[in-house]
Amino acid sequence: MAFVCTVSQGAFRVQVFQAGVSGIAIINIGHDDAEPLNYSAAVGLDVLPGGLSELYFHIVEADGATGGEHLFWSGKDTGFIVNPEDREATLVSVLTGLKGLLSMIGPDEFVWFTYDERLPKKALLKFQAIRQTIERCGYAVMSTRASAGRKAWKAMRLPSAAIDIEEAEANPIDLRE
Repeated sequence: MAFVCTVSQGAFRVQVFQAGVSGIAIINIGHDDAEPLNYSAAVGLDVLPGGLSELYFHIVEADGATGGEHLFWSGKDTGFIVNPEDREATLVSVLTGLKGLLSMIGPDEFVWFTYDERLPKKALLKFQAIRQTIERCGYAVMSTRASAGRKAWKAMRLPSAAIDIEEAEANPIDLRE
């Protein structure tokens, strides 16, 4: 298997679908040059029991030969994206999809969680980029430790006067702050 990243070529399309207060942004990120496999990143908001929305992320591997799909929830399972530039381009596309999803659905509040326990620093930096993107979309974000070494965040929409429009246009993965 050899993953070929298509978002690193500079152009990608984000498709956002909404169904009430739920929605999903889908970004085609690549394909396999030896097998009939296509890869997409998915960023979604879905309603939990009790009415609060949960933000989630995963990679979808679609098998053209069988019509089946496999979901990768953990970054530990996405080692097939070997090139660091491809991983960064995928993250940028996910953050772009996240911005589109939040602008379309605009929930008042939502939560999200790490899938894995005791994440390495590289993974935590990705979640920091997600947090910064959400904050730039006009949310206040609080974090906490969840059970078994996982992390959890809650985002609450700020009054519109508190959103810094210039900051919202900043690089979504600039972690120098």
